[in-house]
Amino acid sequence: MISITTTLKLTDMKKTYLVLFTLFLAYSSTAQPFSMKLDHISIIVKDVEKSEEFYKNILHLKEVPTPWGENTPLPAVFFDLGNKLELHVTEYNAEIKLHKYLHFAFTVDDFDSYLELLNEKGIEYGTFSGKVQKFQTRIDGVRQIYFQDPDGYWIEVNDH
Repeated sequence: MISITTTLKLTDMKKTYLVLFTLFLAYSSTAQPFSMKLDHISIIVKDVEKSEEFYKNILHLKEVPTPWGENTPLPAVFFDLGNKLELHVTEYNAEIKLHKYLHFAFTVDDFDSYLELLNEKGIEYGTFSGKVQKFQTRIDGVRQIYFQDPDGYWIEVNDH
């Protein structure tokens, strides 16, 4: 026979489970209301045409339309970096102070051919420590070089 006390306890347990279940549903639906991913990288340059030539011919980036078309507020060129990621290059008169730790990193499938291209184009590259026209090999076996674009932005290219 079930007593009144046992019935009350079962009712309280059901209420507790109901409250916990409701809280769980409320929390799980609001715990992560959005996901975030990188959309674009924006840099300023002194001469957008010179930078456009560099990013097209040295890094082989594909230009994509700007949202403004011909009515751009400032001279700008946008590039596709893959995976719906873009590089926005905007001409703006401001001082640019950079360090090698602040850099873009690209990977290539044929590192040796890329070094040949840089040599043909007269682009000076080197190791992170500054050994000119040399590459370095990281502890994980990845070869890498560093060089700068026309405005001094550091670029790493590796064979990761």
